[in-house]
Amino acid sequence: MSKKVKIGNLGIGGKNPARIKGMLKTPTKDTKGLIKEAKTLEKEGAEAIRVAVRDQGDASVAKLLKKHIKIPLVADVHFHPKLALMSIDQGFEGIRLNPMNIRKPKDVKEIARAAKRAGISIRVGVNSGGFKRKFSSPKALGLQMVKEVEAYLKVLERENFFDIMVSLKGSDVLSTSAANELFSKKHDYPLHLGITATGPFLEGITKSSLGLGSLLYQGIGDVIRVSLTAPSFWEIRIAKYILQALNLRKFGPEIVSCPTCSRCEVDLVSIVDKFEKALKKEKIKQSAQIAIMGCVVNGPGEAYQADIGVAFGKRKAVIFKKDKILGQSSEKKIVADLIKEVRQRWK
Repeated sequence: MSKKVKIGNLGIGGKNPARIKGMLKTPTKDTKGLIKEAKTLEKEGAEAIRVAVRDQGDASVAKLLKKHIKIPLVADVHFHPKLALMSIDQGFEGIRLNPMNIRKPKDVKEIARAAKRAGISIRVGVNSGGFKRKFSSPKALGLQMVKEVEAYLKVLERENFFDIMVSLKGSDVLSTSAANELFSKKHDYPLHLGITATGPFLEGITKSSLGLGSLLYQGIGDVIRVSLTAPSFWEIRIAKYILQALNLRKFGPEIVSCPTCSRCEVDLVSIVDKFEKALKKEKIKQSAQIAIMGCVVNGPGEAYQADIGVAFGKRKAVIFKKDKILGQSSEKKIVADLIKEVRQRWK
């Protein structure tokens, strides 16, 4: 089990569940857009938000954002140690430092002392993009990321600073996995997981799901940040799906639906899409499984195993509640009938 640290009042590591972190993509000068994005991420389920701090103006947005959201803010600082100190003074509840570009021990020590006085944590974050050379293998890259972090940790520890999280991110699954697996065997600092620079949308989802999912399945990881070349709300949604798929956290009902085949005689894709949208409007918090199946091969079995399930025949549907048949419906009426059953059970 990893050590426990905090970002603001958010517990990280220890017996806490894996947390979800987001990052703002709106330019900080666009204050209306920035506030809107931050509120959206909080609503989606982000438990902390990171902000890129490039100058004094960026550091000052912490006070502005805190008027609109309740979750803690982390300053992402590169190259300029003074910006880390400024971010601490401005009220950020966490600081991310990159060992590849804030390297001088005297600067790191000064930041550690300021963070200790303020009672905030530091994340030591190495990315594969910080190395301006190629490696012989993903494992070799992972090993070098660990070495860079370990050297940095010694500087912080000599200042008696231990409120530390660590991230080791490659742009591929294998180097990221190698680095985090190696580090977790040697240290108990909480790990912030992520695959960086993942590529286009679907590739990014695939890399993040494989990389983060495989590590979390091994019990490695305390915070996750999904990185996508896409609007930031998708990153929070995918993070929730990953955690829910591994039964690490629950965020409300889960829909189980079949991929369809030539046996299916209804427009199941449309039905599932309409039902998903209708279900979100219900804002149900309870954990549940709802199955929507297109034919009689696996339909009755999946419906039986779910809390509520639907199995279609020839444009007719049977609604199940475990081993009981609740009634029949049709392709046109099934979404409304299923939402009615959901309301009776969970609202």
